[in-house]
Amino acid sequence: MTSWIINAKSFKKQFIIQIMPKIVFLDRDGLASHIKLSEITAPAGSTVTFKEHATTTAQQTVKRLSGAQVAITNKVVIDQNVLDSCPDLKHIAVAATGYNIIDTKACRARGVSVSNIPSYATTSVPEHAIMLMLNLRRQLLPYRQHVANGEWSKSSAFCLFKEPIKDLSDSVLGIVGFGALGQATAQLAHGLGMQVIYTARSDKKSTYAQHLPLNDVLQKADVISLHCDLNDSTANLISTSQFKLMQPHAIVINTARGGIVDEGAAVHAIESGLIGGLGIDVLAQEPPKADHPLIELAKRPNVIVTPHIAWASDAAMQRLVDILVDNIQNHLQGKALNLVN
Repeated sequence: MTSWIINAKSFKKQFIIQIMPKIVFLDRDGLASHIKLSEITAPAGSTVTFKEHATTTAQQTVKRLSGAQVAITNKVVIDQNVLDSCPDLKHIAVAATGYNIIDTKACRARGVSVSNIPSYATTSVPEHAIMLMLNLRRQLLPYRQHVANGEWSKSSAFCLFKEPIKDLSDSVLGIVGFGALGQATAQLAHGLGMQVIYTARSDKKSTYAQHLPLNDVLQKADVISLHCDLNDSTANLISTSQFKLMQPHAIVINTARGGIVDEGAAVHAIESGLIGGLGIDVLAQEPPKADHPLIELAKRPNVIVTPHIAWASDAAMQRLVDILVDNIQNHLQGKALNLVN
C-alpha cells in the first residue's frame, strides 16, 4: 500500500499530498561498512523513507518488505512467494551483477522491474584472479611458510630451494566466459606475456585471444580462469570429466560463482593429482560451514580459498553503490537503467 503524508502550510492553509516511497535494504552487511551510499532523493513533491537491515533471513523478508516500493538485495532471495506477499513492490535493485536470486519471470508478470550492477569490478576481479595465479604458480604461500618455520635461516646456500617455481609468462591461460571480466583478465594476462585462449558462446574477435571449444581450452591451458555466469547451462560446468581433460600441472581459478565448479569433484581432483592447484574465491554456499571440504583442502600449499572478496576493492564497492543509487533514482523518476527484465 502506498504511504501518504499531508503537510499543512500554516500560513496559506493549503495541503500538499506527497507520495512517500519506501526503500528497504535487506542485507547491508553485504557491503563494507565504510562504503557509504549517497542520499536517495525522490522526485519533487515526495519524500523517501529508507530502512536498512544488516542481514535478513528468508523468514523475515516478507515482513520487512511490507509496504515497500523498492527492495535492495545483495544475496536475499526474492521469489514468487515473496512477490505474492508484497503487492506494493515495484522495483528490485540487486546490489550485484548476478541476479539469479530473483525470480525475474514472476517479476515481469507482476510489472516489477529488476536492475543490477554491470561492469563495476572490471579491475578488482581480474586483479584478484591474476593474484591467485601468481601465488600458485610461484609458490608464494609455501615459501612464506618455509621462512616462518626458520628453514631459510638453516639453508646452506643464500637462497632456499623447495617447491618448483613457474612463470606466468609464456604459459597458456584458458578463460571460460569472455564478457567484461573475462576480457579484462585476458588483457592483464596478455600484458604479463601469457598466451590467451578462451571459450564463450560466441567469438568475440579478440586481437590477442583465440576462441576455442571448451574441451580444447581445458586440454591446452596451464591456468584456467572462470568468468561465466551461473545458470542452468553452467551449473557444475567443471566436474570430474572436465578435470580429467586438464593437464596434471593445471591450475583452476574461480572468481565467478561457486556453483560453476562441482566442489566434490574439485576436492577429488586435488587429492588425486588430476590438477596442480586450485584458487577459489566463491563457494556454492556462503558463508561455508567450518568443515566444508574445500576449507579443509585450503590447508594444502597448492590450494587457496579467499572469502568472496575478488570484487571487494574499495574502488569497486564505491562504484557499485554509486550505480545502485543511480538505478533507484532512475526508477523513482520513471526511467529505466540497467534493467535485466
